[in-house]
Amino acid sequence: MSAALDYSYQYPFASNVTTLDNGLGLTLATCDGKLENPHFFEGLVKSPKITADMMVQLATIVGTRFWNPIDWAALDPVLTSNDEIIRLEGFSGCCGVYCRIDMNADAFDADIHRRGTTNVDFNREMRISLAKIKESDTVKLGIGADEFVMQRGDHKTVEKKVKLPIRWVKGFTEVQAYQPGMELKFDCSGAEALRFIRSLPKGKSKGAWVQRAGKGLRITQRESKDAVRIDGFARVRVLETLAMRAKKLRVYGHASGTSAWELVFDNSRFTILISPELARGFSGEGQVLSDLAGAEWESILPRVQAALNWQSIINEDAVCKESGITKQQFKSALSALAARGLVGYDLESNAYFHRVLPFDMDKIQALQPRLKAAYALIEENGVRLHKQSDKQIEFLVNGTDVKHRVRLSEDADKCSCQWFSKYQGERGVCKHILAARIFHEDNEA
Repeated sequence: MSAALDYSYQYPFASNVTTLDNGLGLTLATCDGKLENPHFFEGLVKSPKITADMMVQLATIVGTRFWNPIDWAALDPVLTSNDEIIRLEGFSGCCGVYCRIDMNADAFDADIHRRGTTNVDFNREMRISLAKIKESDTVKLGIGADEFVMQRGDHKTVEKKVKLPIRWVKGFTEVQAYQPGMELKFDCSGAEALRFIRSLPKGKSKGAWVQRAGKGLRITQRESKDAVRIDGFARVRVLETLAMRAKKLRVYGHASGTSAWELVFDNSRFTILISPELARGFSGEGQVLSDLAGAEWESILPRVQAALNWQSIINEDAVCKESGITKQQFKSALSALAARGLVGYDLESNAYFHRVLPFDMDKIQALQPRLKAAYALIEENGVRLHKQSDKQIEFLVNGTDVKHRVRLSEDADKCSCQWFSKYQGERGVCKHILAARIFHEDNEA
C-alpha cells in the first residue's frame, strides 16, 4: 500500500442522480467545509450525455491500475471551479495516467458559478446513474450542499474517510512540469481518432511510436521525427467510447516520451497524459526537485501567491509585473506552487491555471524523499568542496560506503552514483546533486 495523507471528509449526502420536475438532477457531494455556502456551483448541463460519459471514464481511469493490475479502490477526483471553467482531475491507480475534464462556462446554464476546489464522491451508485443518462434528459449539476443531513428515518447523513495518496500530490507536481515542454504533434477528426484507437493491439505492448498517416494516425515500430512514443496501448484505448462523439483529437509529445491525448467536444475537453513507460508513474519523476532545492523561490513565493486569484489562465507577464519579479524567478516559484497543489497547466491555452488541492499542503514539501535526503546529507556534513575551475565545481558527497563525485556546470550536472548512471537526469536529479547545489548556494550567499 502506498503512503497516503489521512484526511477526513464529511459528505452531507451520497452523490446521486435524482428525478426533478423538469428532468434529472445530478448532485455531486463535496467535502469543502470552509465555504459558508458549500454550493459553489449549480447549473443545467447543455450536453448531458457527453458530460456523464466523461465523468464515468474519469472515474474508471482513477480506479484502474494499468501496470501490474490488482484490486484497487477508486479514489475521489479533484474538482476545481472558477468564473470561467470547471475541471475534474485524477490519476490512475498506478499513477502512470493523469486525466482531466475541462468544461467551459458555455457548457452550462449556471445559476451559481463561484470559485472553489473539492473532492467529488464518485461512488458505485453514482457511476451507474451517470451511465443511464441520455442526451434528451434535462440534467442539473450541483456541486456542494446547503446543509449537513443526518440519517433519521428518511433523512441521510453520509460521512466518509479517505486516504489521499502522496503519489497523487507528487503526480500533480510532475505533470505540471512536463506539459509546458510539450508540442502539438498531430490532430485529426474524431472519426479518424476512433479508427486509430480501435486499431491498437490488445494485450501487453513493448512500446511503439505513433505517426501521421494521411488524415489519420498509425502505429510504427520505428522512431522518427515528430513521432510520439506510446507504451501500454490500453492507456490510450480508454478513449474509445468518448472518441465516438469527439470533434477532434490532439496529440502532444515531449522529449522524455511523455504524451498527451486530448479529445475536443463543443464546450469541453477530455485529456490524458501517459508516462513514457507502462511501469513508470508520474509520482517518481522528480522534474521539479532542482527548482525546489533553490532558495530563491522562498522569498518571492508570498508575492506570487498574492497575485493568484483562481485564474483559469495565469498571465505570466501580469504576475511578474504585479509581484516585481523576473520570469526566471516566476518559473522557480511555479515549481514550489505546484508542489503545494496551487497551479496546473492547460495545453490548449498553453498557460498555467490556479487551483487549490483540498488537503493540508503545508505537509507536502517534506514529502519529497530525494530533497529530504539531500538536506540530511548537508546536516551530516556529507558534502565537501573538492576542486573548482571557471567551467565547473566538483564536490565529494557521501554515499553508502563510498564518496560520490558531483560536478556542477552550466552545461550539465553529473554524479557518479547508480541513480544518475541509470537515468541520466531523465527522472530528475539525484540526492547527491541536490545536496551539492544546496551546499554551493548556501556558501555563496
